Amino acid sequence: MLTTLWVLPVAGGLLIALLPRHFAKWTAVVVTLVELGLAGFVAYSFDTSTGGYRWVEHVQWIPQIKVDYFLGIDGISVWLVVLNALIGLIAVLATPASPEFRTSRFLALLLVMQGAMTGVFMSVDLVLFYFFWEAMLIPAYFLLWMWGEGGTFVAGRPAANVSRGAFPPQEGPRPLFASLKFVLFTLAGSLLMLVGIIGEFVFTGASSFNLPDLAKHQADPVIQFGLFFLFAVAFFVKIPVFPFHGWLRDAYLAAPTPMLLLFAGVMGKTGAYSMLRILVPLFHDPTWWWNWNGVVPVLGVLGIIWGALMALAQADMKALVAYSSLSHMGFIVLGIFSFNAQGQEGAVIQMVNHGLIVPALFLLVAWIQERTGTRDRGALFGLAPRLPVLAGVFLVVTLAALGLPGLNSFVGEFMILLGSWAFSPGLTAVASIGLVLAPIYMLRLFQGAMYAPATGELPHGHAGHQEAAAPALVDLRGSQLLLLSPLLALMFVIGLYPDLLTRVLTAATLGLALPWR
Repeated sequence: MLTTLWVLPVAGGLLIALLPRHFAKWTAVVVTLVELGLAGFVAYSFDTSTGGYRWVEHVQWIPQIKVDYFLGIDGISVWLVVLNALIGLIAVLATPASPEFRTSRFLALLLVMQGAMTGVFMSVDLVLFYFFWEAMLIPAYFLLWMWGEGGTFVAGRPAANVSRGAFPPQEGPRPLFASLKFVLFTLAGSLLMLVGIIGEFVFTGASSFNLPDLAKHQADPVIQFGLFFLFAVAFFVKIPVFPFHGWLRDAYLAAPTPMLLLFAGVMGKTGAYSMLRILVPLFHDPTWWWNWNGVVPVLGVLGIIWGALMALAQADMKALVAYSSLSHMGFIVLGIFSFNAQGQEGAVIQMVNHGLIVPALFLLVAWIQERTGTRDRGALFGLAPRLPVLAGVFLVVTLAALGLPGLNSFVGEFMILLGSWAFSPGLTAVASIGLVLAPIYMLRLFQGAMYAPATGELPHGHAGHQEAAAPALVDLRGSQLLLLSPLLALMFVIGLYPDLLTRVLTAATLGLALPWR
């Protein structure tokens, strides 16, 4: 079952690369629907009575160096696998089928990236984990480079030749620059992690690279601290954690919207998941030191504040959502390093919540840009009376993003703050500033586009502003509303019934709350 979960999208991607554009999209839809069905079945049949891995597949892979093909799913990873399958399906459906977009190759790379991320969430052997970790980087690089928005080229062709259905270009970083910056940041962290994997095996004297085996062996505390640092940098870059976020703005602005759904909605979670899966269980003494000094939680809180302040300063709606994502990921880091089950459960729930809210926001921003020709908040006004359905959906997603009680983000953030309060009341108080700033930048985003009044004569060059003021705007189509409907439904379901997630998480996170302390 678990092998099928990662092989299916990869094999589907390879097949789609050979198909004509007219067949590629619907083949990708079928593949991702089956993937979501399998992931849903695994989650539905998950035994919550005890902790540990389910659906385990464990065979020797490279016996000469004691590397195994070891897959398993537990209460932490199961919902992330389901999230990856759901966002993958929505990303495929959001992909334009225009000839200029080169749909077959785009979907092929998108599915390969999805399959690799599934492998990351299921790997129990560190070398296998590293294989999937690097594998998801390759399609991400080509998707950013060849289909990136911004500069003078979009999807490898002059911007003037790109149809509106492929999401019109916007001023921003050149795709090649953004893709290189992302790859260099990520590759530097990955190489450090490879050194850490080898060092963890050598210095602990473990008999394999399997996480349960490595957790039973501890190296000298000084060695542990160095190994902890090597792994931590790789995960900090991927999330990203302040100040390792230098690639985020350029990559998010350049990423085409369908890719951005998986990129922002799921890929960042691989880093947060890996912190919870690898850093906390394997490095006992360094987590004590870093907890006592507060380095990692402080970085998380700095990310919360920095991301919120940067979001307040953005006129580009896409950049605003990107920095809001950085701020919310800081809460996840704080929850993981609260070192109690409540904070860590909240962190996992918030990973799922973030993976639902951010893709919805990026889709809405792309659709506003598609209708108006701009995503500059200052060039938009009064869209709500002419786009009432879009405004209503946008309002729900905005309220979910700012943590309104009854919607999903409130549950995760509340659990994280309760857990972090037990760890450090001072840090929790500072992190709460992010909760105050979130309604400010999110409501400015919503009100600025939907209800801002027209103010005088428009400045020269704001063609998008003129279009936003035109009466012939088309509201959300039924297909677009259907695309968002599962995300909207889950925002209410998780907000009103969080036990759906927590009953699976409890047994898994209780084992990570550092009982030896």
